[in-house]
Amino acid sequence: MTLLIAPLLVALACGDSEEAPTGTEGGSVGDRYLRLFEVRDFGASLFVYDAELPPDLARLLNPGLTDDTPEDDIVSIPVPAEGELLGSYHIRRRDGTNEVWLSYDVAGVDTVVEESLRELLDETPWQVTGGQSNELFGAISFQSTVSGDLEGFATVQALPSTPTYPVTVERDGATVELELPRGAFIPQIDARFRELSSGLEVTEVLSDELLREDDVIVAVGEVSVASERDLYTGFRSLADLGEPRTAVLYRLTIVSPSPAEDPIFITPRERPLPEDFPAEFLVAGDLSVVDVTWNSEAAGDIYQVTMVTPRSAFQVADDYRSALESEGWALTGDEAQGFATTLSFEDEPSGLQGIATIDEFESDDELVSVILQLQAVRGVN
Repeated sequence: MTLLIAPLLVALACGDSEEAPTGTEGGSVGDRYLRLFEVRDFGASLFVYDAELPPDLARLLNPGLTDDTPEDDIVSIPVPAEGELLGSYHIRRRDGTNEVWLSYDVAGVDTVVEESLRELLDETPWQVTGGQSNELFGAISFQSTVSGDLEGFATVQALPSTPTYPVTVERDGATVELELPRGAFIPQIDARFRELSSGLEVTEVLSDELLREDDVIVAVGEVSVASERDLYTGFRSLADLGEPRTAVLYRLTIVSPSPAEDPIFITPRERPLPEDFPAEFLVAGDLSVVDVTWNSEAAGDIYQVTMVTPRSAFQVADDYRSALESEGWALTGDEAQGFATTLSFEDEPSGLQGIATIDEFESDDELVSVILQLQAVRGVN
């Protein structure tokens, strides 16, 4: 999974300078993507630094670091030759693990930068443990020779050296020079083609607005085009346009020697239920909804609602029994195991059936969680 994600993050972190991270507030597209990506780890913290390293990076890389530590003994991350630091991310997870992302823009060809970086990362206190290299990107995995709690991953990817690239087309009997936007080192034209003796005819334009149907592509850059093979040859020739630039993205994983204390849980803003939720009495009272998922399938609609409450599990279970009886629902199961209680129930006329699991809330032992699973079977009135 890392190999697939890393190139995308390089593109996000090394894009337009106007979209660069802006301090710890982080207003860039890359920052927003990371925040959405990391939301799966509830309680993780993300800090963003524009053109700076995380201020506590030296401490993370050197546990026990003091003012008296000799400079030669201080571990640091190798800076790519002619590399410009664009910014960094620091993700602190609930289990004490730290992830640090460092993004550099490097002047030079990606193959040369990759070879140089491998050499830098294979010298004490670092050791290369694996890698991958292809036309799209290079990847290097490495680890610390000093600590088994520190490992890293570096991605090397060529960047577009010009914002646009030239395409020559024949249009209505005239030669037209176009400058198409370039979003990748080897771009693609988002259109469909038909090969003609005179060039490559555009039969359908998907998103390249400068192109038109019936345009005949005759050249990309300085490369003449008579087939789709020629088209891709022209794309590859674009590497010679402008000064070559390469993105380098480090990802460091640093395992804390001792687990971090769980953060104090703060009940989040209550989440709204779907408009067609069929049994609101099951989420009534002081139950705070913190997570809702639902799915519509051929067999029926499925809902899962996670709630928390300061009441005891015994009180919640007893109130559920009373509410189900009051609404005319049948209690089909009532099981207790340890602290947890699982209630199964159904409403035969409406085709609704569900399960409520009442247990301690793992993020705050002063709260009780209720996980409600409800299914509405289609075709039942």
